[in-house]
Amino acid sequence: LIMAGALDTAFKAIAKQVVSDLGKSLDTSVTYTRKVMGTYNTATGSVKAVKTDYAIKVPVEFVNSNEEAGYQENTARLYITPDLIGDNQPLLQDEITLMFSGSARIAKITSIRTLKGGQEYLFRIDVVF
Repeated sequence: LIMAGALDTAFKAIAKQVVSDLGKSLDTSVTYTRKVMGTYNTATGSVKAVKTDYAIKVPVEFVNSNEEAGYQENTARLYITPDLIGDNQPLLQDEITLMFSGSARIAKITSIRTLKGGQEYLFRIDVVF
């Protein structure tokens, strides 16, 4: 059990270093927007979502680009460590804004893969925009 904890600590440190190094060298800045349900307004009957933005530099791999009926759809994969997003678990409702062809694009999270042992150390997030 102690060895498993030591491996988790080592993997977490390695993942953090690799993501940091690649994010800096590729100079890929993204904004990760964490959305959580906030307060319920009884007068209007609506729920106000609370958003927290994290400006981070992470490796982004552009996976695919398709064009259909004049509309282009791009798929990308991001590698994010928990510390970069407030030690939160990414959720499908969260958003990622990234630069593509000179403009900021809001990407929809389509898949989250969590790599972990006893603790999470890396998230592989697929997005479409």
